[in-house]
Amino acid sequence: MAVQGSTMETKKKKKGRPRQAKNTIQCWQFARAGRVMCAYDEARERGDKHSVAVRGVVELLKQSNPGMPISQTEVKRILAVWRPRNAGTILRFERKIVTEEDIKRHRLILEQLAALQDKTGLRLEVPTNHQLTGPIVSLTARFAERPNYPRHNHKIR
Repeated sequence: MAVQGSTMETKKKKKGRPRQAKNTIQCWQFARAGRVMCAYDEARERGDKHSVAVRGVVELLKQSNPGMPISQTEVKRILAVWRPRNAGTILRFERKIVTEEDIKRHRLILEQLAALQDKTGLRLEVPTNHQLTGPIVSLTARFAERPNYPRHNHKIR
């Protein structure tokens, strides 16, 4: 078996922007996609047309997180990727405002994790206990049927 080149050769660094691994996205992009689809579904369930719902999603996300890049084109791109027209089952996101009972349950779980860490010596990263202001919103993801929003002016046969 012949070896080409010497073993001391080093690989040259490729020029240009580093490529992202195929079929991967960053965490913030996934969170943005979830928020977009959730807000879009809420708007369509209220009876908004597609174009109005898309504009509403952009406005809502810009208000809640001004630093997040979002546009009408990006909303349409997210919808096209995450819920194609021929898909039967999609990943559906639902928004829920967290109650005081949920917060108490969360704190209890954090306390139990800290106690378990002390008892067993496990090295788990427990989030710091910081004060939260305003309503806390959680997003739940589940697999569901792709919603069908019919045109308001379709012919009834």
